Amino acid sequence: MRILITGVSGFVGSYVVDYALNLPDVEIFGQKRWRSPLDNIIENSQKINLIDCDLIDTTSTLDMIKEIKPDRIFHLAAQSYVPYSFTAPKITIDTNVVGTLNLLEAVRRADVDPLIHICSSSEVYGQVEENEVPIKETNMLRPQSPYAVSKVAEDMLAYQYFISYGIKTIRTRAFTHSGARRGSVFVDSWFAKQIAQIEKQIIKPIIHVGNL
Repeated sequence: MRILITGVSGFVGSYVVDYALNLPDVEIFGQKRWRSPLDNIIENSQKINLIDCDLIDTTSTLDMIKEIKPDRIFHLAAQSYVPYSFTAPKITIDTNVVGTLNLLEAVRRADVDPLIHICSSSEVYGQVEENEVPIKETNMLRPQSPYAVSKVAEDMLAYQYFISYGIKTIRTRAFTHSGARRGSVFVDSWFAKQIAQIEKQIIKPIIHVGNL
């Protein structure tokens, strides 16, 4: 089985690599941009096939899919930092929406038939009313950031390509998840980093929390 992981060097992508390496009879391909840091996958970088490809580039994305002919795709490449989406809405939309569109279109044009996991977000639900909890997949979508809008579009594109072309997509709307490889721009990682630095006496015993 040939597995393609987009955003392979990211937080979630690197953990999917860890998981996939324990599966029998698999060949793993990881999409990354040429400037992506490899810290998260440095231990496994020789065990997978790394491919430099910007998903915003239509031609490169199609060439990648034609070359790999994947059986499974975990689409995890994204601009995932919500505050940054307000600063750079176009980059967020291009990365998340155009990148997803190019990937789905490449699968359609390459005449391959993989099962594709599209990673949306709980951000699509926005401000949930008290009578709407616990949240269900049928809840109304009320995106409140450019990031959330991009994830609604990504989610709907996956659905449309399934309905229109029979592309096999599985959409998930993940809530907050964390781990050792999550970037320090995220609050839990930022707190953990400061605590570790305090314990090592690198910084004063003060935890900066910012505007909560």
